[in-house]
Amino acid sequence: MITGYIDRIEDDMAVIMLGEDEDYQIEIPSSMLPDNLHEGIYIKLDISCDEEKTKAALAEAMELMK
Repeated sequence: MITGYIDRIEDDMAVIMLGEDEDYQIEIPSSMLPDNLHEGIYIKLDISCDEEKTKAALAEAMELMK
């Protein structure tokens, strides 16, 4: 689990500071945030593998290589 802080929203992009010391930042479209999230809110990010989509993409790539 990654903790983050929504630092600001500029030009429809949310700037999120990541990590304990907020050493890193990412930008994502603010439209991807749930409606109740805004500047000044701490969030949790859970990043995981989508095995189904990964397998489907690999199968498609293998088919194209044939």
